[in-house]
Amino acid sequence: MKRKHLPMVVTFLAPCLLLYGGLFLYPAGRAFYVSLFDWSGFTADMRFIGLGNFQELLRDRHFWRVVMANSFGIIFFGGILTFAIAFFLSGLIATGPRGKGFMRGLIYFPSIINPVAVAILWSFIYNHQYGLLNGFLRAIGLGHIQPTWTAPETLFWAILVALVWMYSGFYFVILSSALERVPPDQIESARIEGASEVRIFFSVKIPMIWDVLITTIIYWCIAAVKEFSLLYAWGGGVDVPQAGAQNLATYMYITAFGRRVTMYRMGYSTAMGVVMFLIVVAFYLVITRVTKRDEIQY
Repeated sequence: MKRKHLPMVVTFLAPCLLLYGGLFLYPAGRAFYVSLFDWSGFTADMRFIGLGNFQELLRDRHFWRVVMANSFGIIFFGGILTFAIAFFLSGLIATGPRGKGFMRGLIYFPSIINPVAVAILWSFIYNHQYGLLNGFLRAIGLGHIQPTWTAPETLFWAILVALVWMYSGFYFVILSSALERVPPDQIESARIEGASEVRIFFSVKIPMIWDVLITTIIYWCIAAVKEFSLLYAWGGGVDVPQAGAQNLATYMYITAFGRRVTMYRMGYSTAMGVVMFLIVVAFYLVITRVTKRDEIQY
């Protein structure tokens, strides 16, 4: 680059760099700075404790046994169910003769519903007395079962089903669009050679949409770690939440703003935010590393 062009380059880049610095670099640096203090967030009294918040976080059994277990459970089990449903619906719609656009819109619809509304809807479905699930059990003669779907031991799985229902349509739209761009001649060639539909799916279609699939997996991991609204609406953001409704985002919230349990610990909550950021970065690095290896082998 010639020196005479430098002022023009700086002029064009300056707005982007200022926005990037103001909206990402400064908040990230400020968050790490606050995580080094014992601070309530509502006073000017900040006591420097170094890595004390992170050391306490390592000793926090509730954080690891409940919060992180739920967070990784959403990522793993929720991811498997969400992508399995998205691929199944993609194949189902692809073989349908008419109304594909309408069906896509119908499947995508849950993804645009407010998470609070989703929580209310599924709380009615799970209701022990007049909920849809127990009503169905009574209708088929299994009324003597009627489990309490939102009991403490099953609440996590009840919320997970609602999350999968809410997000499956979004990933269905992305993956179905990618699958439609797979060249038909590649599929026909595989069929002529005697490949089964399962073999075609894993050996032809998946490699063709690999970049899109990896991008959606990364997006799912990030979204699952940061999921807040649905769990908060289900009781994960109250001062004494049920264990099944807690993940990293809701635990950060009650640690920072909860009154009876945590006494406004903004510094400790910010340390969790730093950990969340590191988890997201780790997911990204691991997935992209595995992707590069797979691409080389392919």
